[in-house]
Amino acid sequence: MKGRHLQFGAVALEFIMLFPFVVAMLYGAAVYGLTFFAQYRMQNAVDTAVATALYLDRSAYEESEALSAAVTQRANTALAGLVAELPQSLRNLNTDAACSLEAVAGIEMLRCQLVYNNYAENPIAPALDFGMLGAFPPLPAQLDVNARAAF
Repeated sequence: MKGRHLQFGAVALEFIMLFPFVVAMLYGAAVYGLTFFAQYRMQNAVDTAVATALYLDRSAYEESEALSAAVTQRANTALAGLVAELPQSLRNLNTDAACSLEAVAGIEMLRCQLVYNNYAENPIAPALDFGMLGAFPPLPAQLDVNARAAF
């Protein structure tokens, strides 16, 4: 009878020692899930903006500069509208001139980029601070996404 009572104490001690690790793993999984889902939503917005900009009637533009300006303007307008539909925590992204043209190996590319800079001050999911041990889970300093397409 006495040995059985000691065994219950061992199980309780194991539970007390392992429970914080199990909770930490669940919390870390939830925080990373929210962070990666936010990055996915941002990536989807820039992908859609690039795709939307390429649906232009090229025959309506005689000069390549006019076509370039129209593509860039359409991409920035689409991206601003798509960012407005994101969750409230992601709506303060700077979309001014987020889409621009760049030359890559002689090919003109449309590039749209979003950067969530204030991740440390305004995280999507809060990290726990353990003083000298640091923050848990470790999170990125910023979230950035981009999409490119040749036109």
